[in-house]
Amino acid sequence: MPSPALPGLFFAFAAAVLLLFASVTPPAWDKYGFLEVTSGAATTVFGVFGTCIRGGACTKHHVGYPLEAQGVSVDMNTSILHNLTYTFILHPIAGGLAFLAFLFGILGVGAASRVGTILMSVCAFFGTLAAVVVFVIDMVVWNVLHNRLTSSNVPSSLGIANWLTAGAVAALLLSTCTGMCGSCGRFATGRMAGEKY
Repeated sequence: MPSPALPGLFFAFAAAVLLLFASVTPPAWDKYGFLEVTSGAATTVFGVFGTCIRGGACTKHHVGYPLEAQGVSVDMNTSILHNLTYTFILHPIAGGLAFLAFLFGILGVGAASRVGTILMSVCAFFGTLAAVVVFVIDMVVWNVLHNRLTSSNVPSSLGIANWLTAGAVAALLLSTCTGMCGSCGRFATGRMAGEKY
């Protein structure tokens, strides 16, 4: 009989992978990000901890960083938007909670443990809260910047990291729900669990 913790385990793993990729954005990797701004031949890619010029230099890793694009004269770095960049640290925090939920899910599946399944649900719940908060902040910050740039005729586009975070929110929510339902399920005991008599 398959473990009741199995669906929650799958969704927690999916969320952890999605949030890992959402966190490995500029300045770690310039291939994708949350917002891409093009000015002349330079494309500035914004990430969790900084920015990169695609194929060029990157800023240092910072929790909270100035929102500036090369060759763009639009005022992007207002104090409110700059202060919201400090909350981007919630991406890896939510990813860590999703990974912790995955580890507890392995315990729930491998040891047929109700406690592991309950702990998986709790970690997934807190990961969901962190991911929802950071996703809402992402949507506000990047859409405000995108609209400002578009109204000033500066080409910009939202990056795929926004949608990776959205997918992680959905996966964490499903992990929480299936984990809660799974913790109420039947767990193998006695001979079903492999005990020898």
